[in-house]
Amino acid sequence: MKAGINYERHIKQGVDYLLSFYKTQVFSCTVSQELGKFRGPGRKDDCCPYGTLIMLRLLLSISEYKESEMVKELAKVLLSLWENSLERHPYMFYMGTDFRKLKAPSIWYDVVSVADVLSHVESIRTDMRFMEMVELIKNKQDEDGLFTPESIFQKYKGWDFGQKKKHSPYLTYHCHLILERTDF
Repeated sequence: MKAGINYERHIKQGVDYLLSFYKTQVFSCTVSQELGKFRGPGRKDDCCPYGTLIMLRLLLSISEYKESEMVKELAKVLLSLWENSLERHPYMFYMGTDFRKLKAPSIWYDVVSVADVLSHVESIRTDMRFMEMVELIKNKQDEDGLFTPESIFQKYKGWDFGQKKKHSPYLTYHCHLILERTDF
Protein backbone atom coordinates (compact mmCIF):
# COMPACT_ATOMS: atom_id res chain seq x y z
CA MET A 1 0.00 0.00 0.00
CA LYS A 2 2.76 2.46 0.93
CA ALA A 3 4.59 1.77 -2.34
CA GLY A 4 1.56 2.88 -4.33
CA ILE A 5 0.97 -0.49 -6.01
CA ASN A 6 -2.43 -0.74 -7.71
CA TYR A 7 -4.77 -1.83 -4.93
CA GLU A 8 -7.53 -3.36 -7.03
CA ARG A 9 -5.20 -5.39 -9.25
CA HIS A 10 -2.51 -6.50 -6.83
CA ILE A 11 -3.49 -6.05 -3.19
CA LYS A 12 -7.26 -6.26 -2.68
CA GLN A 13 -7.38 -10.06 -3.00
CA GLY A 14 -4.84 -10.42 -0.18
CA VAL A 15 -6.67 -7.90 2.00
CA ASP A 16 -9.95 -9.73 1.40
CA TYR A 17 -8.28 -12.98 2.45
CA LEU A 18 -6.95 -11.40 5.66
CA LEU A 19 -10.39 -9.90 6.38
CA SER A 20 -11.88 -13.40 6.24
CA PHE A 21 -10.24 -13.93 9.67
CA TYR A 22 -12.26 -11.08 11.22
CA LYS A 23 -14.58 -12.60 13.81
CA THR A 24 -16.81 -10.87 16.35
CA GLN A 25 -15.08 -7.47 16.13
CA VAL A 26 -11.53 -8.87 16.49
CA PHE A 27 -8.82 -10.79 14.75
CA SER A 28 -8.01 -13.99 16.61
CA CYS A 29 -4.67 -15.75 16.52
CA THR A 30 -4.44 -17.52 13.16
CA VAL A 31 -1.50 -19.35 11.67
CA SER A 32 -0.64 -21.01 8.39
CA GLN A 33 -2.39 -24.32 7.67
CA GLU A 34 1.05 -25.97 7.65
CA LEU A 35 1.19 -25.48 11.42
CA GLY A 36 -2.02 -27.46 11.94
CA LYS A 37 -4.25 -26.46 14.84
CA PHE A 38 -1.59 -24.44 16.70
CA ARG A 39 -2.89 -20.97 17.54
CA GLY A 40 -0.92 -19.81 20.54
CA PRO A 41 -1.56 -19.70 24.29
CA GLY A 42 -5.08 -18.31 24.41
CA ARG A 43 -8.73 -19.16 23.97
CA LYS A 44 -9.85 -19.73 20.40
CA ASP A 45 -12.14 -16.69 20.36
CA ASP A 46 -9.75 -14.33 22.16
CA CYS A 47 -8.58 -11.22 20.40
CA CYS A 48 -5.00 -11.44 19.20
CA PRO A 49 -3.77 -7.97 20.18
CA TYR A 50 -0.87 -7.98 17.72
CA GLY A 51 -2.97 -9.34 14.85
CA THR A 52 -5.61 -6.72 15.59
CA LEU A 53 -2.96 -3.98 15.69
CA ILE A 54 -1.35 -4.88 12.36
CA MET A 55 -4.71 -5.33 10.65
CA LEU A 56 -5.83 -1.95 11.96
CA ARG A 57 -2.60 -0.43 10.60
CA LEU A 58 -3.28 -2.01 7.20
CA LEU A 59 -6.94 -0.97 7.06
CA LEU A 60 -6.06 2.62 7.92
CA SER A 61 -3.94 2.73 4.76
CA ILE A 62 -6.89 1.75 2.52
CA SER A 63 -9.32 4.56 1.71
CA GLU A 64 -12.43 2.33 1.68
CA TYR A 65 -11.72 1.18 5.25
CA LYS A 66 -10.11 4.23 6.85
CA GLU A 67 -13.39 5.57 8.30
CA SER A 68 -15.20 2.21 8.52
CA GLU A 69 -17.01 0.79 11.52
CA MET A 70 -14.52 -2.09 11.50
CA VAL A 71 -11.63 0.33 12.03
CA LYS A 72 -13.51 2.05 14.86
CA GLU A 73 -14.30 -1.30 16.51
CA LEU A 74 -10.70 -2.53 16.24
CA ALA A 75 -9.50 0.71 17.84
CA LYS A 76 -12.00 0.27 20.67
CA VAL A 77 -10.76 -3.29 21.25
CA LEU A 78 -7.19 -2.04 21.70
CA LEU A 79 -8.41 0.74 23.99
CA SER A 80 -10.37 -1.82 26.03
CA LEU A 81 -7.20 -3.89 26.44
CA TRP A 82 -5.44 -0.77 27.69
CA GLU A 83 -8.27 0.03 30.10
CA ASN A 84 -8.29 -3.53 31.45
CA SER A 85 -4.54 -4.11 31.23
CA LEU A 86 -4.28 -5.50 34.75
CA GLU A 87 -6.89 -8.21 34.10
CA ARG A 88 -6.82 -8.95 30.38
CA HIS A 89 -3.81 -10.13 28.41
CA PRO A 90 -4.99 -12.45 25.65
CA TYR A 91 -2.35 -14.65 24.08
CA MET A 92 0.05 -13.32 26.73
CA PHE A 93 0.13 -9.84 25.18
CA TYR A 94 0.44 -7.76 28.33
CA MET A 95 0.12 -3.99 28.45
CA GLY A 96 2.25 -3.91 31.56
CA THR A 97 5.56 -2.32 32.46
CA ASP A 98 7.45 -3.50 29.37
CA PHE A 99 4.60 -2.44 27.07
CA ARG A 100 4.82 1.07 28.51
CA LYS A 101 8.54 1.49 27.78
CA LEU A 102 9.53 3.60 24.78
CA LYS A 103 11.14 1.58 22.01
CA ALA A 104 11.62 1.62 18.27
CA PRO A 105 11.19 0.70 15.50
CA SER A 106 7.45 0.42 15.51
CA ILE A 107 7.26 -3.27 14.66
CA TRP A 108 5.88 -4.87 17.80
CA TYR A 109 3.18 -4.50 20.41
CA ASP A 110 4.19 -1.60 22.65
CA VAL A 111 2.85 1.80 23.67
CA VAL A 112 4.54 3.68 20.81
CA SER A 113 3.29 1.24 18.15
CA VAL A 114 -0.26 1.13 19.51
CA ALA A 115 -0.51 4.89 20.08
CA ASP A 116 0.90 5.53 16.59
CA VAL A 117 -1.73 3.36 14.90
CA LEU A 118 -4.56 4.67 17.09
CA SER A 119 -3.52 8.27 16.39
CA HIS A 120 -4.74 7.74 12.82
CA VAL A 121 -8.28 6.88 14.02
CA GLU A 122 -9.89 10.27 14.28
CA SER A 123 -12.98 9.03 16.12
CA ILE A 124 -11.01 7.98 19.22
CA ARG A 125 -8.59 10.88 19.57
CA THR A 126 -10.58 12.35 22.48
CA ASP A 127 -11.11 8.99 24.19
CA MET A 128 -9.66 9.16 27.71
CA ARG A 129 -7.93 5.79 27.32
CA PHE A 130 -6.13 6.93 24.18
CA MET A 131 -5.27 10.25 25.79
CA GLU A 132 -3.71 8.32 28.72
CA MET A 133 -1.42 6.50 26.29
CA VAL A 134 -0.36 9.71 24.59
CA GLU A 135 0.13 11.45 27.93
CA LEU A 136 2.35 8.57 29.07
CA ILE A 137 4.52 9.06 25.98
CA LYS A 138 4.56 12.86 26.34
CA ASN A 139 5.66 12.61 29.97
CA LYS A 140 8.77 10.71 28.89
CA GLN A 141 10.14 13.68 26.94
CA ASP A 142 13.22 15.31 28.37
CA GLU A 143 13.46 19.09 28.90
CA ASP A 144 14.61 19.52 25.29
CA GLY A 145 11.61 17.61 23.92
CA LEU A 146 13.72 14.55 23.09
CA PHE A 147 12.95 10.88 23.72
CA THR A 148 15.34 8.16 24.87
CA PRO A 149 14.63 4.45 24.33
CA GLU A 150 13.77 2.63 27.55
CA SER A 151 13.86 -0.81 25.98
CA ILE A 152 15.73 -2.01 22.93
CA PHE A 153 15.75 -4.83 20.44
CA GLN A 154 19.31 -6.16 20.39
CA LYS A 155 19.06 -6.68 16.63
CA TYR A 156 19.12 -2.87 16.29
CA LYS A 157 21.95 -2.10 18.72
CA GLY A 158 23.88 -0.25 16.01
CA TRP A 159 21.03 2.20 15.40
CA ASP A 160 20.28 5.34 17.42
CA PHE A 161 17.18 3.65 18.90
CA GLY A 162 19.19 0.52 19.79
CA GLN A 163 20.67 1.94 23.01
CA LYS A 164 19.29 3.42 26.23
CA LYS A 165 21.97 5.95 27.17
CA LYS A 166 21.08 8.94 24.98
CA HIS A 167 18.14 10.31 23.08
CA SER A 168 17.17 8.83 19.73
CA PRO A 169 16.43 11.13 16.79
CA TYR A 170 14.29 8.39 15.20
CA LEU A 171 12.24 7.70 18.35
CA THR A 172 11.92 11.44 18.98
CA TYR A 173 10.60 11.98 15.46
CA HIS A 174 8.18 9.08 15.80
CA CYS A 175 6.83 10.28 19.16
CA HIS A 176 6.49 13.86 17.91
CA LEU A 177 4.39 12.63 14.98
CA ILE A 178 2.01 10.97 17.44
CA LEU A 179 1.85 14.13 19.57
CA GLU A 180 1.25 16.34 16.53
CA ARG A 181 -1.56 14.11 15.21
CA THR A 182 -3.27 14.30 18.58
CA ASP A 183 -2.65 18.01 19.32
CA PHE A 184 -0.67 17.25 22.50
